[in-house]
Amino acid sequence: MKKIIIFTILFIFNSFLINADEQIKPNFFTQFEPESFKKSYTTITTKMAAFQKNSGFDAKIFNLFALSAAAGMKCEYCVMAHTYEAKKAGATEEEIKIAVMIAGVVSLNSTVLYGNQYSQEKLKKMLE
Repeated sequence: MKKIIIFTILFIFNSFLINADEQIKPNFFTQFEPESFKKSYTTITTKMAAFQKNSGFDAKIFNLFALSAAAGMKCEYCVMAHTYEAKKAGATEEEIKIAVMIAGVVSLNSTVLYGNQYSQEKLKKMLE
């Protein structure tokens, strides 16, 4: 059942991303868009495939970046989708773990510096 749900979600995502250069059409995310946005959100979500294609990164690296961001934001939907897409593009279990660990380490270090009110000026000088 879990595989069917994952497949369905990803099928829906991929189906609206495939023809990103065509006229903007409603997609999976359109149902969540308030009318006051005037289809701006639909436009953005429809153009994601073109963004990935033009990013200069292959599908594996792009989805590993996205997975790291998703893990940092704690978005279970995005983690599921980008893990699937990264694996489909050839990512190994080790690469998945690294992408997630990067998010964790950045979050850890950010929390430590922020919580200790470490001076950004000191950090800038240290990085020069």
